[in-house]
Amino acid sequence: MAKHEFNIKRVAFGNFTIPANTAANTASTLSADCGVYIPKGAIVTGIRYFALGAITNVSAFKNATINPSVAAQVLGTNNLVASAALIATNCVSQVVVTNAGVYVSVGGPLIVNLASSDGDRSAIAGTADIYVEYLYCSDRDLT
Repeated sequence: MAKHEFNIKRVAFGNFTIPANTAANTASTLSADCGVYIPKGAIVTGIRYFALGAITNVSAFKNATINPSVAAQVLGTNNLVASAALIATNCVSQVVVTNAGVYVSVGGPLIVNLASSDGDRSAIAGTADIYVEYLYCSDRDLT
């Protein structure tokens, strides 16, 4: 028998500090834990970023991309440039990997990954919010 749940659509909210690096041409991805958990079985349907205040020296990101993940599972497309996503007082959306939604196969913390850039990132500073919309029914497998 099907149940009608009013809490299936959810939004995970996290705030992250942009991880700075002291050198240019960094080869690794820099990650920030957002302090929220996305459960196994969730279907991610949307991603949005919002920077309430200014991000210092955001131009040093150059073409570095930003992308959220749960554990090792990437949620968004990798073509969103961080300096375009983190604009003070603007809400910016990121396309999820598949238009219909991304099934989270292993639950875990929401992490924001910032790719390397060819600019000196030591002067970059600021925080931003991330909103991840997802569908989830905790008692789906109980029926």
